[in-house]
Amino acid sequence: MGYLRRIGVASALFAAACSNDPVEWGNVSYRGSQLGDPDTRNAIMSANLPSVAGAKGACELSVRTSGTGADLFRAWWSSRPDSSVVLSMQHSPDRGVTWDPPVEIENRDRGRRGCARPAPGIFFDSLSGNLHLVYFIEAADGAGVFFAHSMDRGGLFHSPVPVVYGTNPSVAAVAGHGDSVVVVFEDPNSTTARIGIVLSRTTGHIFEQRAQVTPDEASAVEPWVALRHDTVQVWWKALRDSASSARNGVGTRAGIWR
Repeated sequence: MGYLRRIGVASALFAAACSNDPVEWGNVSYRGSQLGDPDTRNAIMSANLPSVAGAKGACELSVRTSGTGADLFRAWWSSRPDSSVVLSMQHSPDRGVTWDPPVEIENRDRGRRGCARPAPGIFFDSLSGNLHLVYFIEAADGAGVFFAHSMDRGGLFHSPVPVVYGTNPSVAAVAGHGDSVVVVFEDPNSTTARIGIVLSRTTGHIFEQRAQVTPDEASAVEPWVALRHDTVQVWWKALRDSASSARNGVGTRAGIWR
């Protein structure tokens, strides 16, 4: 019952936020898919992934990276023998030539999907030195998208906080600028494919605002996001059942965070 109450509260907050949107959005536009878009990219930087205690092997297609200058970070899932997963992260000080020992980010998953799950989202903010991660897990107290962050370049991570609860596996992405953080995600509780967003002015310790990114008539999956000062831009893979995206593969929308 507690889990169902959390879903109800999250849905109510989502609906309320949409009536008072924290982002002043511009129009939606569409374009063709391009090389380098997350929806067309295979695993990257998966060479020489270290073994993770208790896991039988790395999910190489889940590797995602972020970095600036010489600093490079990568995160990935490793599957346990019971097909639950562990999320780990590594830092490289020389753009991938060498890697520091791995850091375990998340071990609460109790799902049985193995590597058949969304890859984590990762973003390194060189302005602040903060490292942000978002990911979907099926924890004992409820499935959903969670956020974890480090304020010292991946040395120590704060306890994960929930972004949204829901049982449908959800692709999520994150971006940050100083103390500001935005997370976009496939809404796991919607009957249609749409993209939600949560926003924090407190480095993700609390997500004070949430809203819907995509219009009701747009069918959208696999989002990614950029944040510069108060300008938010979101991209997503447009499904073919959306009339406005019938000729194109990627939808996008930008707005000002008020």
